[in-house]
Amino acid sequence: MSSDNIQAGLHVSGLRKTFFPGTVQEKAALNGVDFSLGAGEFGIIIGSNGAGKSTTLNAISGELPLDEGCVVVAGQDMQRRPAHLRSRHMARVFQDPMQGTAASLTIEENLAIAARRGASRGFRKGLKNVERDWFRTALEVLGLGLENRLKDRVALLSGGQRQSLTLVMATLNSPSLLLLDEHTAALDPRAAELVLNATLKAVEGQKITTLMITHNMEQAINHGDRLIMMHAGRVVLNLDHSEKAGLTANDLVARFHDVVSDRMLLNRPWNF
Repeated sequence: MSSDNIQAGLHVSGLRKTFFPGTVQEKAALNGVDFSLGAGEFGIIIGSNGAGKSTTLNAISGELPLDEGCVVVAGQDMQRRPAHLRSRHMARVFQDPMQGTAASLTIEENLAIAARRGASRGFRKGLKNVERDWFRTALEVLGLGLENRLKDRVALLSGGQRQSLTLVMATLNSPSLLLLDEHTAALDPRAAELVLNATLKAVEGQKITTLMITHNMEQAINHGDRLIMMHAGRVVLNLDHSEKAGLTANDLVARFHDVVSDRMLLNRPWNF
């Protein structure tokens, strides 16, 4: 991977974060996290509970201030930018389907808010037909018929439909970086598959640099361009597409134990 391609994607180096320093509860959550994703590359993070996965996403998004480290997105240094300014370059979908949308607003109103994210504030007229056509086209990809329900309140949608809408909102303006924080974990298997398929279509179709957390090892092995395994606040495995091709969940566990002697991984509820 060329250095230009890396800089155009995501580059994190030396991420360090200690919670409750100097107390009996002191915990090194990130202990020198380094990895890169090229422009348009889809990276997946796995690891046991407490490995530092969500903390890494919080650090990248700016929700969590770092003790040390550097975050570069599409060639832009994010280090001193607060979360609301970073949101112009990145979008995030959380685990909770209720978190990414406004239940009391309609589908088209939620999409309008997403479409204008990062734009200058001011008085605007109502939605134009060209915007509605844009929204319908974006929703059609899901295959859920939501393009025919623009006037429906989001509160009427199921969890899977709502998470699918959140994904469309996050990718509407083709962000430089998409962060997915276990965004299928709270859904039933059918809804989870639907949202994952919508994710793959959006990421591959728009060539969005993406970083996804999952506890599902089959997802991590079968999808994405890069598999990153974390443990104790560090990256312990970083496999590109060719290196993870043909791996099984058992192979991955074995690779983990080739790198670290700790047996905690066997005690966490991996999904096979």
